[in-house]
Order: sequence, then structure tokens, then C-alpha cells
Amino acid sequence: MATVATRIGPADNGRKMTMEEFLEADEEPGYRYELARGVLEVTEVPNDPHGQVVCNFYDLASNYRRSHPGVILRYGGGDEFRLWMPGMVSGRNPDLGIVVRGAIRDQRGRFKPALVAEVVSKGSADRDHRVKRDEYLAFGLQEYWIIDFVARKMTLLIRDGDVWVERPCTEDQPIPSLVLPGLASTVSELWKDLDAYDEASFDDEE
Repeated sequence: MATVATRIGPADNGRKMTMEEFLEADEEPGYRYELARGVLEVTEVPNDPHGQVVCNFYDLASNYRRSHPGVILRYGGGDEFRLWMPGMVSGRNPDLGIVVRGAIRDQRGRFKPALVAEVVSKGSADRDHRVKRDEYLAFGLQEYWIIDFVARKMTLLIRDGDVWVERPCTEDQPIPSLVLPGLASTVSELWKDLDAYDEASFDDEE
């Protein structure tokens, strides 16, 4: 007998779920869904400044892919990557991800990203800085960027065995990425055109 998928929406935020229930759930559109240590997190679609930083990251990845052929296989956003950590009962959709050539496959047979980035919002600061840091290390990422556009700061974490090592990252010097060697882009490029948005846009957080 076929099972009926669980329908989830914003009212289910905080609901306890198993990995299997989350995998099979039917999601109400217009929201973002993640499983965090067995608890469902439902958030609004991020605001305009958040989207601007994502767009700027796309430009960074595209420019690098053209200038360094043979490194990046593909890159994409939150709708294109879901990182499963069954042991933690977590499933995450990073804001951005980069798959390099020669990548290994995950348990679903999909190429694993080597680098992901989260763009920090008011409601996501603890998740991005603390919770996801541990989860992404367990997943096997080589590099994790935490981009805080309000504070105009980026935290760059590089895997060293089973720990993260934070690398200094200034606004006006090339980002010292190991996954993207020779990257000429700077952190300040991620803030491009943010001044096109008024203060109210920044307050409209997920």
C-alpha cells in the first residue's frame, strides 16, 4: 500500500521529524525547509540584499570558472544543493555551492560540493556561525564561507583534517581560498550594489 507524503508548511516550523519523513515530505511552496538535528526549520524566502550578495557570488564563481578552466564543474544556489547528514538527522540547503571537477558522490549518487557559502540574516546568525559549522564539517566540505553583509564581514573556514581553521579575510585583498586557488576576487566585491537598497530592505529578514 502506497504511503501518503506528509504536507509541511510554515505552521510546521519546530516540528520533530525523522530523516525519512523529511525526505518524503510534500513542501508548501514559497518557503525554505531544512531539517536541523531532527527538528524542521521553515523560513521565509530571503530579502533583496541577501539575494544581491548571492548574485554577486555567482559573478565571482562565473569569472573564476572562465579564468581558471578545469577547476569548477558547476555552481548553484539553495534550490540545487541539499546536504544530507543522516547521523545528525539534518538536511541543509546552503545559499551557494561549488562542485569541483573530480568530486566524489554522496549517498544519493550526486556530486558533493567542495565549497558552500551561507549569507547571514538576522534570524540565521546562530545557525550559520555555530550549528552549520559542525554539520558541514561532518558532511565533508573542504571550505565554508559565512558571508555577513550587514557587518560587511566574511568568515572563511578551511578544513584541516577533522577541524575547521579560520583564515584571515580582509575586504581589499584576494580571498585566500584553497578550493579556488588563484582567486583574485575580494570580499568587497560581494557587497556590490548593496547601496541600491534602502534600510527597510535590510530589516526584512528571513
